[in-house]
Amino acid sequence: MEKHNQTANHKATQRDENESALDDDIIEMLAEAQELTPISVELAARMRENLMRNISQEKASQQEGFSTLRSTDGEWIEAMPGAEFKVLHDDGKGLDGLLSYLIRLEPGFEMQGHGHPFDEECLMLEGDLTLGDITLKKGDFHYASAGVSHGHVSSKSGCLAFLRGALPV
Repeated sequence: MEKHNQTANHKATQRDENESALDDDIIEMLAEAQELTPISVELAARMRENLMRNISQEKASQQEGFSTLRSTDGEWIEAMPGAEFKVLHDDGKGLDGLLSYLIRLEPGFEMQGHGHPFDEECLMLEGDLTLGDITLKKGDFHYASAGVSHGHVSSKSGCLAFLRGALPV
């Protein structure tokens, strides 16, 4: 028992604090105390299949219901001079439906106000965007209900924004 305690103390001092909640000697002692249990070939195959499926699904992009678009994926589409957008996700109705998208406006961009067939959410990522008498800057959030219209739209320094709604064109 004395030798076991000396080994435990030695291993505890060598252990990295972030590695495990149990010291190596405790894990070893618990493992040695386990009895072997025979399992059928079918059960072993099922366990292996479940394990391999879980390993292969560790990447969120491989699990059903997840979609990841990298910053270099997708394409920027010119909506009008000085304005482009990149669709991140749509509701299955293409450009006429509800979209999650990025807009990028060049410095000095201007356009007439527009209405909204859907609720619209806007999160400013860079630059400035003026919607009528409201000027948004990086980090600002703006919401417009379906059916309302923005006033004149402009950007002095250009902008990059995330929107969820319909395209304003």
